[in-house]
Amino acid sequence: MSVGQVKKTGSWYCQYRIPGRKSPVKKYFGKGAEDKKAAKLFDYDIKKSKVEKRSIHRDEMNLTDLAKEYVAQEKAKGRSLDYLRFIAAKVNNDWHPILDSKPISQLRPKDFLQAHALYADNAVATRNRYMDYLNIIFNFGVRMEYIDKNPMKKWWSEMKQPEKPRNLEHLTLTDFRKLYKVSPPHLQWTLDIMWELGARPGPSELFGLMWKDIDWERNTIRVRGTKTKSSDRIIPVTDEFKERLRIKRSEAQTNYLIRVQGKERQRREVGFQVS
Repeated sequence: MSVGQVKKTGSWYCQYRIPGRKSPVKKYFGKGAEDKKAAKLFDYDIKKSKVEKRSIHRDEMNLTDLAKEYVAQEKAKGRSLDYLRFIAAKVNNDWHPILDSKPISQLRPKDFLQAHALYADNAVATRNRYMDYLNIIFNFGVRMEYIDKNPMKKWWSEMKQPEKPRNLEHLTLTDFRKLYKVSPPHLQWTLDIMWELGARPGPSELFGLMWKDIDWERNTIRVRGTKTKSSDRIIPVTDEFKERLRIKRSEAQTNYLIRVQGKERQRREVGFQVS
């Protein structure tokens, strides 16, 4: 069946083949009746093009179209809403004005230099992270055979700057204990998780932790990586912290470990501001 529905998320999709490509391609839509209709219309157009012997090309795909496919795929896989919103914001606000004026196959290093220049005032780590996300989208396009090659792969391998080790000398253990003592309960819980698991603050790791990530039998928790599933980490959990997790789980009203007033925290700074 060329039109189907993802069981986990309910999203509709249309699966089809492109001549010369080994694997079938999936185009994802939303969950509603109109999205189902759109999937069927897309399927009809694909089949009609074969009857009329019109070629189906992906070589002219632009970044926005590819990013939509990437976001739909990640959404179907259960990726956090914060991550999806972050990627969508980067595409719409940063990359679309610069990189969407031509097909992906025609993008050149000078185009990526313009995108890179947007983050000139950011720290090296931040600049690398933003450009890594763009690179991930192109790699996704190659894996799914939407595009033949990643146009920024060689350029980014030469341009990416090494990151300096983070200097944490300004925050001593004594300082941390003082901060913990005066923090409200929700921020103390956030600090506890950071201390026990070493999760990086932000929507992808610390605030993306879900109760389903805990393996209660093996005393481990999966911390989602910031780039791909292969960058996920399995962190051992002590018996003492496991019991605290059980208590928190019994009180939880959402799927995430960290929630304040029913809302998911998106940044560590937000937690301090709320305090």
